[in-house]
Amino acid sequence: MIWTIGVGFYMLALGEFTGLWLLVGGYALACTPAAFGLLIATGKFWKSMTHSLWIGLVYGALGFAFLDTVIGAL
Repeated sequence: MIWTIGVGFYMLALGEFTGLWLLVGGYALACTPAAFGLLIATGKFWKSMTHSLWIGLVYGALGFAFLDTVIGAL
């Protein structure tokens, strides 16, 4: 997930708009575990889907930020 988000941003920085597909794929990978977990826990489909979109956004952004910090420290 973090790799696809990172490579997507890198490709967009180079002007390659196919990086958008990697960003979307990374975001979907970030949302999937939360969606299944909330669906199993609550049993409410739409509530779990909408909450997983926010969780995926936060999870992907924090993961990318921490990965950038770790790589910068190396």
